[in-house]
Amino acid sequence: MNDVSIGRLACLFRHWTWADEAKARFEHELSKGWDYDENLLADIPFGSYYHWCALLSGFSDAVLSHTLLSEKQLEPLRADLDASLPWLRTCRAWLVEIPSSLEEHPRIVDLLRDDAMLDRLRRIHAAFGQALRDEQVARGLEWLLYEH
Repeated sequence: MNDVSIGRLACLFRHWTWADEAKARFEHELSKGWDYDENLLADIPFGSYYHWCALLSGFSDAVLSHTLLSEKQLEPLRADLDASLPWLRTCRAWLVEIPSSLEEHPRIVDLLRDDAMLDRLRRIHAAFGQALRDEQVARGLEWLLYEH
């Protein structure tokens, strides 16, 4: 990230903060449990999941298209990104496009049963945050990353 302008870095920090906040809301909602039934509106409390995934999608695309991470930083994430990016992009589309029916979306309870996907998303999230923290330290910036 050492070639990234300070303006671009500020945008990355901003989006990272939003992703971290969405992840924290999702993790909090998940920890409280939920009453899930056949009600079509039962997914509403988990909008933070789609929000988190959409922001990770944007961050992932920025990282990959602008080579923001070194090969050493990116290599351990490659398999997780390859497996997750199609899903992250789908979540981003769902967040901004209003479908004609709720039936076009998978039920959140089915998504949450996929522990492998949640683990991948958490690893990707952590790696992006670490890369930003490392860049913050390397540049001696006073900005603080929002952490949970």
